[in-house]
Amino acid sequence: MSEASSQTSKNQATKNQTPINQFGTFKGVFTPSILTILGVILFLRMGWVVGQAGLIPTIFIITLSSIITFITGLSISSTATNSKVGPGGSYFLISRCFGVEIGAAIGLPLYLAQTLGITFYIVGFSESLALFFPGIPITTIAFITLVVLAIITFISSELALKMQVLIFAIIVVSLGSFFIGSGLESIEPPKSADDPVMFPFWAVFAVFFPAVTGIEAGISMSGDLKEPNKSLPIGTIAAVAIGYVVYVLAAIKYSLIGDSKTLITNSMIMAEVAAIPILIFLGLWGATLSSGLGAMLGAPRTLQALAKDRIFPRVLAKGTGSKNEPQIAMGVSLLIAACGLLIGDLNAIASILSMFFLTSYGALNLVSGLEGLVANPSWRPTFKTPWPVSITGAALCLGAMLMIDPGSSIVAIIVVFSIFFFMRKRNIRAQYSDIRSSLIMHFARNLIYAVSDLKKDARNWRPNFLVLSGSPKSRLYLIDLAYSMTQKRGFTTVAAILTREKWGSDKIEVLEDSTSEFLEKNKILALVKVTQSEDLVSGARALIKNYGIGNVTPNTIIFGDSTTPERIKDFSAIIHSCIRYKKNVLIIKKSQTALESIPAPRFIDVWWGGKNNNASLMLTFAYMLIQSKHWKNTTLRLRTMVDCEDERQGVQENLNQFIKSSRIDAEVDIVFESGLKDPLEKIVKYSQDSDFVFMGMKKPDLEQEPEAFASYYSNILQKTKPLPFVVFALAGEDIEFHKIFS
Repeated sequence: MSEASSQTSKNQATKNQTPINQFGTFKGVFTPSILTILGVILFLRMGWVVGQAGLIPTIFIITLSSIITFITGLSISSTATNSKVGPGGSYFLISRCFGVEIGAAIGLPLYLAQTLGITFYIVGFSESLALFFPGIPITTIAFITLVVLAIITFISSELALKMQVLIFAIIVVSLGSFFIGSGLESIEPPKSADDPVMFPFWAVFAVFFPAVTGIEAGISMSGDLKEPNKSLPIGTIAAVAIGYVVYVLAAIKYSLIGDSKTLITNSMIMAEVAAIPILIFLGLWGATLSSGLGAMLGAPRTLQALAKDRIFPRVLAKGTGSKNEPQIAMGVSLLIAACGLLIGDLNAIASILSMFFLTSYGALNLVSGLEGLVANPSWRPTFKTPWPVSITGAALCLGAMLMIDPGSSIVAIIVVFSIFFFMRKRNIRAQYSDIRSSLIMHFARNLIYAVSDLKKDARNWRPNFLVLSGSPKSRLYLIDLAYSMTQKRGFTTVAAILTREKWGSDKIEVLEDSTSEFLEKNKILALVKVTQSEDLVSGARALIKNYGIGNVTPNTIIFGDSTTPERIKDFSAIIHSCIRYKKNVLIIKKSQTALESIPAPRFIDVWWGGKNNNASLMLTFAYMLIQSKHWKNTTLRLRTMVDCEDERQGVQENLNQFIKSSRIDAEVDIVFESGLKDPLEKIVKYSQDSDFVFMGMKKPDLEQEPEAFASYYSNILQKTKPLPFVVFALAGEDIEFHKIFS
């Protein structure tokens, strides 16, 4: 084949292939947006709004509605100019920012709003056409109209948009006819003596608000635009601005041509004052039909995008032809719209639409506001909207929803959250990143800086555990107990130290992943830290000294016991380091016969030595244990020893008073045993029926070598062997723990 013939073939192929992204600013965004704005409400309900509310309140309604839409347009423009906008319009923007779960929670109501919009525009068209065919029911006209529009849309979206350009010209001419009409001739009030039903202000607002939701029509075509980053901001903002001017002028015009009763009851008063009445009908029909076509183009594309993200069956994502037309999704949308035609009442449909659109507009503003607030390096929109403006837009949407109908707003919010939690349960893994991790990092950053300025005190003390467990499978009881004590009160970090013979970055990553997976499987919320060191003691010291950020550092170190002589020396050195760096210590000793976990704990014994830091720290941890779900039926026993029987009564009364003033549910037990002089022997004798025993340890002398503490440590481990679980507590922080119980 010659070079010339080859080039000819390529040119022919290019000619035959129609690009998917084909529409510009005017045809793809501005025209569908402005036609939806200058639609049903302007021609059929604007007079009703002025009659219900009056001129000044109507201008306020128009202004507030337009401000919400204008801010939303600014927010959309920022989001759209930051990255490539794909099919699905508003759903695409929300889901790519907040994730597939929130995208689905907002995308489904948005899709229903767009689909119900088809119904809304067709009912408006049918209501006006019925004036010329009084013998035909409005519902019949509506169904016929739906079928005709569906055929046009199925043939080609390009044909539908070409018709919109022609319709836009007709609307411009019809509005000109309305505004140049004298409006001074006397329009007789309706003959009916009954006064029309008057609606409250926010109910009128709800009927009007769909008038300014035309920007959805342009956004929904985002996947079919040549340059969405350029077309969306220009087309959207221009449509909102022009729509606002037209509606304010129309409100002033309506206020001059009739009293409130006439405006409320005569839905076609615009035609009566126009210079050429037939142009009003042509404009109305053009506006409603074009808006219906716009909704038919937008709704299926939103459904197609939802299906592509596996929120709906993937068959709905299937497109046909070179332009990937969502004809299957369109068929489903038309079926839903047909069901909506049975509602029939234009005002009722408008109110429902308002709630749906306010929900999606609020989410769109929140997307842009949070992106601007977090300010990731990836957030570089060419059209910048200050984040407070977008957040204000989200607040206005929520406020308007609550003012329109608090009950319906709450129901809408519940539905959104229900969809969100359902999607979380499905655990769909998106193939794109979102802003959630950035939001968490943003607020965590600010909070960490704020915490760094706070002074530590007993009243606000919370546990932050560093659990030196090694492999979590071998000492799950350490992690389980730490998590039971923290719950929602503090942090738990599960730490492991890889010594020289196990070094390797790949091994660190494998151990971190396996530990995280193990914790998730056991439903334990904890951080994971794996480090490498020459030996166990050096690694533990490094973690105790350096792990954490700012003031958010572990305040309590937890580890298990060991009876091996070499290990006892190592553990004594670790305890020594904990006290040097002012950390609390919890050493959990489990007997060889004890189970890994306690199935149904009955008793926790705290051996009380007076209001010192050790005793108060033990009582704090014991109290937190019995607050957890697994330990809530456990009896807490506060036990102490006296040297003679005469002391029993006084100590008993003091402890009872302490328990009462501390608001702790605990039993008091005073032990006097003349036959046993060793306190450890008394603890073993009286706590044999206990599942868990807290007892204090003496502090190591920091001026001595750690080995000096090893003999004491070894002694208490040996003498408490008969007890199933013992927690040796040692307070190292500069906190007056007794003030927790003040």
